[in-house]
Amino acid sequence: MKRGIRSRPVLALLIATLLPVIGAAGVPPLVEAHGLTPTFGGMLLWATFSPHGKDSLTGAWFEGGHAKLLACSPHCAVVKSIPLDSPVMIGQNSLYRVVLAGEFKNVLRLKVVLRFGDAQLVTVSVPINTSQVAP
Repeated sequence: MKRGIRSRPVLALLIATLLPVIGAAGVPPLVEAHGLTPTFGGMLLWATFSPHGKDSLTGAWFEGGHAKLLACSPHCAVVKSIPLDSPVMIGQNSLYRVVLAGEFKNVLRLKVVLRFGDAQLVTVSVPINTSQVAP
């Protein structure tokens, strides 16, 4: 009996330490989509990602196809994933970018599906600045 009593505080400490880690596993990052702006050959996604731990953006799709994930330092190159170790903003002036190729005429919003490291999917409805889209 004495042995079980002594191990309870250790077990409680272990549970308190692991519970936040286990609880965050499988939970996709919070995504705040700010908008899509025209760029060479398509639209650039502006968004903020707030992960619940270490994660990565591994893909992005929209009605017109697959978006490109880019790392831009100093030149842009296609990458397989974008690391999300802390809150990250992607856009024109960031190290990482997501570009959707195609024509976006007469569209006010676009649904974009984002895939993260644990195969979690998040769908965001992103506004398009139509005043900047070529007719």
